[in-house]
Amino acid sequence: MLLRASLVCVFIRNCHSLLDMKQMKFPKGFLWGTATSGHQIEGGNVSSDWWRWEQQGRMHGGAVSGQAVDYWNRYEEDHALMESLGYPVFRIGIEWARIEPEPGKFDREALAHYRDILQSLKNHGIKICLTLYHWVLPHWVAERGDWTNPETLRHFERYARYVINELITFPDLWVTVNEPMVAAIAGNLLAEHPPFRNTFRDYRQTAVSLLRVHAQCYAFIHDAARRAELKKPPRVGIANAYPVLVPWGSRGWKGFYEWSIARLGKYLACHVWDNAVDTGHARLLNGFRQIPGLRGSIDYCGINYYLRMSLRFDHSRRDRFFIDETGVPPGVRSTDTGWQIYPSGLYKAIHDVWNRFKKPVIITENGIADISDEQRPAYILEHLFCVYQALQSGIPVEGYFYWSFIDNFEWRKGFGPRFGLIAVDHRDHNLVRYPRPSAHLYSQIIRENAISEELIGTYAPELMGPFETILKSGNRGRAD
Repeated sequence: MLLRASLVCVFIRNCHSLLDMKQMKFPKGFLWGTATSGHQIEGGNVSSDWWRWEQQGRMHGGAVSGQAVDYWNRYEEDHALMESLGYPVFRIGIEWARIEPEPGKFDREALAHYRDILQSLKNHGIKICLTLYHWVLPHWVAERGDWTNPETLRHFERYARYVINELITFPDLWVTVNEPMVAAIAGNLLAEHPPFRNTFRDYRQTAVSLLRVHAQCYAFIHDAARRAELKKPPRVGIANAYPVLVPWGSRGWKGFYEWSIARLGKYLACHVWDNAVDTGHARLLNGFRQIPGLRGSIDYCGINYYLRMSLRFDHSRRDRFFIDETGVPPGVRSTDTGWQIYPSGLYKAIHDVWNRFKKPVIITENGIADISDEQRPAYILEHLFCVYQALQSGIPVEGYFYWSFIDNFEWRKGFGPRFGLIAVDHRDHNLVRYPRPSAHLYSQIIRENAISEELIGTYAPELMGPFETILKSGNRGRAD
């Protein structure tokens, strides 16, 4: 009788093991969420530099953010939708231009409104990741030279202290600055974003200013948390962009030029910032002078990852240093924005930041422009395969935030690209929200805290082979 019972127990354990092998199980407490920024969804950010540039017709097709998707007034509806879908974390931004529309004059009503928004998230059981700076400045700051003006640091310090002290009890996570090197490069080196400059001096000054801003805010947040005697102090990080840059592969000197620009671009876009936070100074940007409070000033590594760029020499692109980064090699999938889909780049980004900082990793943005929602399910799953493999290799990845919760104003591209799990047409007077099928896919992943064989078969059967390969490989290694 004992022998029979033992055999039954062994059989049950083996059955459970077989079932487990059909799942990619994520750690208990894994942070599943979505992300947005204030200017892109709130609407009516009239005191900002981006608003002014929009009115001047500087966006593609003359796009203006206008009411966007009116999150400023419809946040309660959106939070209820998040709760119903089971999205437990929301990354949201605070707009400096709303808080301080004129120098030294804080808008108490705007701050109270943000408090209402954050309290609503708490009421719906949704954790908060709060971004302090996501590219948008008050217009009065931009007029005075933005980040190239040393006085901007003093102005931002005043704003940041005010906001942090008022809102310290709400966020579980803070992002001090979003994609700081994108702001430095796109706005000051490539003239793609406001303020549309293209000098290395302005790139350098902006990058150094944002390094100082981050170090200040890191200290302010932890100081405010101590004074508030929070039971669980919030964690502070940066949401950095980590694109994959590769040469196109032209022959001869053109190929060497592509290779050189790819290496330089990666250094300017990623390594300069990471080196500075790791060591406390940015030699290329700031010489050997230490930036006070910068060294090691992250509690987690935030990764924004979207694409690979293949850099091809083009003699007509003088404005882009003779490089065309928009080409897609034959056989490579791309999004509605023409971005190459390259999931394994996410694994590499996770691996690289872990090796440098040895701090927990959170994917603070990852998403796809796909109005038809045909590619989004596979896109999400393939990138989560990479997150899973990083976890299995021993890297503490603590969360994944899909960009974006809802269709938004996609900067210079306007409302054309649709990144949202929730569809909304900005031309619709009622701005009706429609969850896409991928919204329900994401809900199921979160509910099960896993990717199952059944889910793959339902939403992306073409991924069954890679899914089984990863499981059969002993859940080790990298995604290809």
